[in-house]
Amino acid sequence: MSAKPKQRDNQGFFPRWKRQIGYAWQNVFNDFRQHIFASLLTVTVIAISITLPTICYLLWKNVNEAAHQWYPTPNLTSYIQKDLTQTETEELVAKIKSYDEVESVTYLSRDETLEEFRLWSGFSDALELLEENPLPAVAIVVPKEEAKQTVILHELQKQLLTLKGIDDVRLDDSWFTRLTALTGMVETIVWTLSILMVIAVSLVVGNSIRLMIFARRQTIQVMQLIGATEGFILRPFLYSGMFNGLISAIFALVLSEIFIYQIDSIILDVSSVFGTVFHIRGLSWDESLFIILLSTMIGWLSAWVATKKYLQITQQNN
Repeated sequence: MSAKPKQRDNQGFFPRWKRQIGYAWQNVFNDFRQHIFASLLTVTVIAISITLPTICYLLWKNVNEAAHQWYPTPNLTSYIQKDLTQTETEELVAKIKSYDEVESVTYLSRDETLEEFRLWSGFSDALELLEENPLPAVAIVVPKEEAKQTVILHELQKQLLTLKGIDDVRLDDSWFTRLTALTGMVETIVWTLSILMVIAVSLVVGNSIRLMIFARRQTIQVMQLIGATEGFILRPFLYSGMFNGLISAIFALVLSEIFIYQIDSIILDVSSVFGTVFHIRGLSWDESLFIILLSTMIGWLSAWVATKKYLQITQQNN
């Protein structure tokens, strides 16, 4: 009496689904072991395809971080006319602060600018020979984060030059323009390599799945003849594509960490020349998880396209 309910439970939806999942994964692992050399070669090729854009992304991310550390912001130095009174100077500084693009303004009086010049120039003895202070007061303008663009900064410079009491406004943005061009170039390379990576991974996984289908075409035909569903036939190949993508992504992350470890000491020596300490940062957990999920999804999609195309061809021939 107790055997019938147990047999009925084994024929339920979830037990059958569990057995099919186990059967599919068993086929994946068996095929991987039987063709270990070809499987490892496929995984290596995919891993290298993922590693190249990952390294470029790490370089782009660290270049941006180094730029903020070494060059925190492009400032505008406004030179104030010497004949302004204290009240007029305060009104001028307040007017500069009222601009929407301005984050803050640091005012240095004529005495303060002279002291700064004496401290950094090395001409303190020569300055003692002067009868009066030749330096003007300055207002150092720090733009807001959203205003740190070449076009906006030059427009702000033109607006400050129109203010009464401003002799000149200097914007040393040559390094900023070069740095923006450099980071833009690296970003373009990252996106280009990422697109090429997606294409390469899709082609490699698709070709690997096609070879598996060709090797097991007779088995697939027999399964179709005995009434196997399309999902049952597709499942082992889909899991194989996912498995290749997953293992390749993990291997690519290991290669990326090895790259970071190798060049970190070199970057540290270079940064010490600039009087700072900078360490290369690797991928965060979120970034690593994204790469793994993306590679797994590409593997699944490539396997689905290749298998689906084969089944359509067989149905047309039949």
